[in-house]
Amino acid sequence: MQENSKSNYCLQDNTNENIKLEDEYNFSKFLADDEFDLDDELTGKLIPIAKKLNLSQDSLDLLLELALEMSKKQKEIYKIDEKTNQEKNTAKYTELFKNDRNIPNNNSQELKEYMQTANNAYSEFASPQLKELLKSTGLIYHPEMIKMFFKIGELSKEDNLSYKGAPAVKELTPAQILYGPRE
Repeated sequence: MQENSKSNYCLQDNTNENIKLEDEYNFSKFLADDEFDLDDELTGKLIPIAKKLNLSQDSLDLLLELALEMSKKQKEIYKIDEKTNQEKNTAKYTELFKNDRNIPNNNSQELKEYMQTANNAYSEFASPQLKELLKSTGLIYHPEMIKMFFKIGELSKEDNLSYKGAPAVKELTPAQILYGPRE
């Protein structure tokens, strides 16, 4: 109500002037959600806009709930797209593998031995983090990765290398140490 010159009081429209502006907005409701991360920079941009629009805490909460819902939906779409891209890449890498002239023919004993050597090197030399990266990107199917691990496997066979330590050294007798090993 507002005082009027003709009478003591009169009714008036409830305009934005009468809405109490929030001095501080509270985002604690959204901080508990593990899937929604409030960025400090964006929150800093949101507060002046909310104040300019005279948004109450409830109105701001409604907008943030909508933003949370949109964010979750975008995340689901991204995961689907990522999985589809990974499946396409895996299929492409498999085709490249089949057509690579430096890799033995499919379903041959030579290919089985080739893959055994590559897999042994992969098991021996790839860290758990590298294995996870290669699996998550589909690169475990890429012919260049397979050829690289095959080469590592071949070299480790020749030099008796192991990721877990230095190359194996035969124990030498004192005479061999002084005069060198016999040929």
